Amino acid sequence: MKAINVLLLLSFPFLGFSQIKLEPQKLFDQKIQISIPSELKKTDHPVSSVNDEVLFVNTNRDIILSITYPMETLNLNQFYAYKRFLIKGVRQDFPNIVIADSGVVKNNEIQIGFIECQEIVDDKTVYTSIYFTSIKGRLFKITLEYIKEYQDQWKNISKDILETLKVF
Repeated sequence: MKAINVLLLLSFPFLGFSQIKLEPQKLFDQKIQISIPSELKKTDHPVSSVNDEVLFVNTNRDIILSITYPMETLNLNQFYAYKRFLIKGVRQDFPNIVIADSGVVKNNEIQIGFIECQEIVDDKTVYTSIYFTSIKGRLFKITLEYIKEYQDQWKNISKDILETLKVF
């Protein structure tokens, strides 16, 4: 029976359950460490030149990870209101977007808000995961966008990334 279990576990990568390797990186003047998928590389942000956002992309640019740590404040009692604010803004900017799930949860005593959504863009389904928390009273947000072909591998990565968060 153990041999069957081992064979099943070894076959997971071939069934679309392969692991994404996360590598720790220090960001925002070395104040925050968070692990980033190794296949994503840091790039210059095409729109913003401010230092409160870091952008990572894969080679094909069909997986995009944005990590922001703006001066915007976020207190623990504001998480539900901020989640509603984000959903309202996303729906205004992208009228055809579908909010698949959203909520505010506690994980390891850290309050985390999240929004999972999807939209059809150029005949492709694009999934977006937005996870946010508060660090020293400031908003910290991770936004991950990827196409449907990556869903099995990337669905839970935003949550996994946020779980590696360390503040210095």
